[in-house]
Order: sequence, then structure tokens, then C-alpha cells
Amino acid sequence: MKILLTTLLVIMTLSSADADVLGDLKWKNRVLLLDFPEGSGYNLSQLEKQIQRGKKNISNRDLVLFHIGDLGKTGRRYAEELSEEDRKSIRTKLKLGERSELPLIILIGKDGGIKAAQKKDFDLVKLFKLIDTMPMRKKEMEEE
Repeated sequence: MKILLTTLLVIMTLSSADADVLGDLKWKNRVLLLDFPEGSGYNLSQLEKQIQRGKKNISNRDLVLFHIGDLGKTGRRYAEELSEEDRKSIRTKLKLGERSELPLIILIGKDGGIKAAQKKDFDLVKLFKLIDTMPMRKKEMEEE
């Protein structure tokens, strides 16, 4: 009986760990991960201006935004909230280490694959254009 309970506990723990945020969004949304370390506030504020101007483009492309860096610990109106556990899980899954060194944004497609990364000169318009060349997005545009 004790072995059975222990086994069930292990299975339940593994199941909850496997229920990751990115996996839950696969085939539903594209994801933009914002990885900004402490001290990169200027770069983030510049990107935030682009996000505010591009709200309609973000919505039209089924994009969900998450902060996974140190600056993401404080709430941002335009980004979905992540628990500390989810942030760490995403960082581990993408082999980003515990902390970011430089600002980075990563685009993940609806198929769950990494499509692009920008380390500087953040340009959402370029990412929107890239998304529009993807087969799934082309199909979505035909159906609109």
C-alpha cells in the first residue's frame, strides 16, 4: 500500500511538472518571450512602445507575451502572468540558464518551435513580417 501511494505521488508530481505553459499554447498561439535582465529598462521601455503601437498586430497573429527575465517579475499589462516555477521551467526548457545576461526576445511558433530571436535592435514589425511568411499564418490570412 505504501509503495502504491508513493508511486501515485511521483506520477502526480511528474504530471503537474509536464503541464507546461508553452505546451498548453501549442497549436493555439504564437509566443513572444521577453527576457530582460535587471538594468535593461531602457531597452524594455523601447520595446513596450512598439508593443503598445502593435496591439492589433499582436492580437491578429495570436501572439501571447511572457516575461521570463528578472524584469518580468513585476507585472506588465501587456504580458501574461507567469509563476516563478513557470518562468524557471521555460528558461530550463530553452537552455537559457538561471539569469539572462543581455536583453533577448524569442518568437515561438504555433508548432512549438523557435522561429526567431532578437538580441538587440528589437523590431516587432520584422517579427510580424516573419510570422506572415509562415504557412499557418498564410492560411489564417486566407480565412480572414
